[in-house]
Amino acid sequence: MKNRIRRFLLAAGAILLLSGCQRTSKEQLALREDGILAMESGDFAGAVAKFDEAVAESKKIGEFETDVLKYRAEAEFLLKDFAAAAHTYGILIGEDENVPEYHYFRGLCLAEGGDPYAAAEEIRTAGELDEEGTAAGYAEAMAGLYKAWLAMGETGQADAVFSELSLSGRGTASDYVQTACAAMEAEEYERAMESIEAGLLLADGEPARKELKFCEAVCREYLGEYETALELFLAYEREFGSSEAVSHEIAFLKTR
Repeated sequence: MKNRIRRFLLAAGAILLLSGCQRTSKEQLALREDGILAMESGDFAGAVAKFDEAVAESKKIGEFETDVLKYRAEAEFLLKDFAAAAHTYGILIGEDENVPEYHYFRGLCLAEGGDPYAAAEEIRTAGELDEEGTAAGYAEAMAGLYKAWLAMGETGQADAVFSELSLSGRGTASDYVQTACAAMEAEEYERAMESIEAGLLLADGEPARKELKFCEAVCREYLGEYETALELFLAYEREFGSSEAVSHEIAFLKTR
């Protein structure tokens, strides 16, 4: 999520002028940069405060304010203030309702906030605008929606979302890590394996492969396939090295 949103934001570039004749002040630009630095250092609350200050005196939402609000929404999301992030994306949608990314990311925020019904509607709206299927945020939003449906026990809805994501071909290995983890949290290990298998097809040479291989071994263990789980943990250890958690699992499985 973080890297995908960051690429979307950086594509806008550094905007120096407000719409019309009013110019963005040096103080506003400095506050925006301070907010970005705070966000990159992990101080998401501090970043939100800087972004708020950067647009506090603005009388209208121009290009600079739009850019700052995108960053604020990301910082709020990373702060796990999903309601605030959804609100910020709502402001952006109010200014331009035809940008599919705004709807996808608002849908993700709504899903993470535990409202898959509203999230599904927002994602549907985004899809209608995203005719060519190239807008940022789709896969993240779908992974979030899948997680939200599973958390509610709505496995049929979750399966439909996963099927759509898979058929779209727009999911990355990291997206499937998210859906796998969501299924594991819901103790839906067969469903988790669907995500793991889909992710591994995309994960060669990617950091996500390590997470997926660990999840695969854990799922096999919880499914009672102890010999397979042991083989997977041993293979994981050979490929990625050992850790306390992996050594513990191997020792346990050797007693089964």
